[in-house]
Amino acid sequence: MVSVPAYRARLLGVYDFDTGEPIEGAEVVDVLNRASSLTSKTGTLALLFLPDSGSMIRIQKIGYQPTTMVVSISPADTVPITVLLSRVAQALPTVVTKETGKKVISPGLQAFEARRRLGAGRFITEDELRKSDNRKMTEVIRSAGVTVQCGRRGPPCYAVSNRQSGKTALTIGSCPFVVYLDGMRVSETERDLDKMQVSDYAGVEIYSGAATIPAEYNMTGSSCGVVLMWTREK
Repeated sequence: MVSVPAYRARLLGVYDFDTGEPIEGAEVVDVLNRASSLTSKTGTLALLFLPDSGSMIRIQKIGYQPTTMVVSISPADTVPITVLLSRVAQALPTVVTKETGKKVISPGLQAFEARRRLGAGRFITEDELRKSDNRKMTEVIRSAGVTVQCGRRGPPCYAVSNRQSGKTALTIGSCPFVVYLDGMRVSETERDLDKMQVSDYAGVEIYSGAATIPAEYNMTGSSCGVVLMWTREK
């Protein structure tokens, strides 16, 4: 019997964007060679049917918006992948309504809420941030259990982990978190927490380990951790 290396069974989990519930029977198709498999009751499957190095896959299920992504299969790519599928909106008769003042939530904050329900990272909600509008972002991040490291004379200040990192402008041994603003990765100078006003943000997500980082943000250089920040819709 031929043994299969553990990395060949990289795990994929498919969940409902709105509820966070696992999606059973979602079809995962290798776009290049047409091999496919279905997710289990837990919404998961092992990507054993993908070739070494990986491929492009399409995740689809009736009633949901399909999504396509590139997946790597190698000894260096073993972190489980989480995919959130949005339900397809059904066409309804035109209804005339009066303004109710209900707040419209952006797609970014909808994804924030979906991941918060799954509970893989640490989350600071808009309500919590509003209570801290007069505090510094460095204090807010520290209160979430993350180390903040500043220069000898103060700013710049960065969120860091205790992992070792050879590429950093900070003190030797520190490992700065990668920061995304509204889904876009920011530069080293832009992730200075001292320059951020708490009142500008509606949500903060903190992922301290590679195993918890959402797949779309788990890029090269993210091993120290990732902070996702979402601007407030005033």
